[in-house]
Amino acid sequence: MVNERIVKLDQYEFGAVINLINEKRNDLLKRKQNTEFITEILEKVIKAPTKKRCNFKREREKSER
Repeated sequence: MVNERIVKLDQYEFGAVINLINEKRNDLLKRKQNTEFITEILEKVIKAPTKKRCNFKREREKSER
């Protein structure tokens, strides 16, 4: 059973998460520890799909007022 989590991040938050995970990975590399788990997480975050917002509905609602 896999638990999924969906986290909505703006571009700055996404960058911060990537940097934090990468810093942890670099720290483990310096201490010559296994980084496989952290590398997998980093790859998942980088490859996570994005969902673009559709502003058409919002614009249409504003013009109807």
